[in-house]
Amino acid sequence: MFGVWECSCTTGLVHPRAHGLMFTDGDLLTDSLIDKIESARRNSDGEIEGMKASVRRFGLFHAKMAGARLVVNEHWGQPNSVWPGSLWWEHNKLLKRKPMTAGWKAKKATPWKPSHELLQISLAAHVKDGFRIHCNQDDLDEWAATATLCEFEAVAERVHYKLFSTAALDKLRALRPELRDITHENVILLNRDALFYIEFVSAIKKGDIGRVVNVLRVWMVMMRSNKTMPRYADTIFETLARIDRYDPVLKKFFLHNWLVNLVGRAYSFKEVDLLQEHQNFWAKIIYNAKGVNRSWEWLSMITVCIFTLRETMRTVQKSFDIPAYGERHTVPDMTAEVQKLADALRDEKIQEYVVNCPANDTSNSNAVTPVRDLLEEGSKYADTRAAFKKFTQKTRKPENLGVIDVEEPVDDPESEDEDDETMGEDYEVTAEDLSVDDDEPFPDPSALLDVATELISS
Repeated sequence: MFGVWECSCTTGLVHPRAHGLMFTDGDLLTDSLIDKIESARRNSDGEIEGMKASVRRFGLFHAKMAGARLVVNEHWGQPNSVWPGSLWWEHNKLLKRKPMTAGWKAKKATPWKPSHELLQISLAAHVKDGFRIHCNQDDLDEWAATATLCEFEAVAERVHYKLFSTAALDKLRALRPELRDITHENVILLNRDALFYIEFVSAIKKGDIGRVVNVLRVWMVMMRSNKTMPRYADTIFETLARIDRYDPVLKKFFLHNWLVNLVGRAYSFKEVDLLQEHQNFWAKIIYNAKGVNRSWEWLSMITVCIFTLRETMRTVQKSFDIPAYGERHTVPDMTAEVQKLADALRDEKIQEYVVNCPANDTSNSNAVTPVRDLLEEGSKYADTRAAFKKFTQKTRKPENLGVIDVEEPVDDPESEDEDDETMGEDYEVTAEDLSVDDDEPFPDPSALLDVATELISS
């Protein structure tokens, strides 16, 4: 970013000081690199040289991807298990989608696009089955055709309390061990955690930054659970803490520009870092120059025209009736898949309390294991020595004592491992992830070639 500032000063463009503050949205790596640059130049007095115009802001698109992986990894379940109820059971066994790797012990990060689609389908099926259970009628369609708004809201409130709340989980876990239904408890946790994710996705589309911040506060605690995403938790904590310390005017600028709407339509807000990922994708793949044209001058000229070129392509598509995606990229109808999951939930009685369920037999080595309540586990971090050490202000000052004999450090067995990272934190955005954005004219380079070929042939 500093190189861009220096380049603008030498090329005769508007001086960066005239732009005022510069918000930087990105992932963990971007935030970490900017933090290191600011630290290295902390003694510089200039606004530009000292990075004083930079305002770090964690990207909501990367937060959304991390939230999806958090839910899927925790509720993935044991692969090839004979017992139903996990996300592996829904994704691989029922929906028979392309197998993916998930879980905290996976060797690579869980892909976001299939996780995003799985959570949307799964939660819809769980909600539908919940209404069937609590509407007090055998046929859900018949009840929905005659139910009033008040009746619908009453059933919705009952479904939320019975199947999507921590209070319902606490009541079930308070039972004697022989009376507990672990499968039912696990599905309540899955419903609650998946609902947080869908709430986050919906809030972003609507542009409701208050709801976005509310979910971030919940995820900040959940990601502090053991063996999950501690670096994401720290980044979210630092971001929210900076917001509280900002001047009211800067706080308003920060929050009101965290999401953008480029088309002016309702439910069309997007994350700034998502737009940056699209920009990077098109700059590196679609408009990558060859030979002598491959220079910084060409890149600087073409990148500022990317959005205009995309609009031109949309106009060409519309004028020549060229499909933007083709059959390969058609979004499938989720209705059949939602109904298939809802029927399986009904047949297996996953969302109903069952006494003496075979899956709960602790004498069986293949019995279902309880899923962690990440809110409960993450809240325990504040009481640890590691948290006290990390968030206590350092008051000691170094003193030069010359050369002295230094004993080998002894590891403290009681100290928590702050480097308890997982593969779930290291994830690179793919073209498949960017194709989820409905407003993009082309999800991959092959689609561009198809359009060009069809245009030439016509």
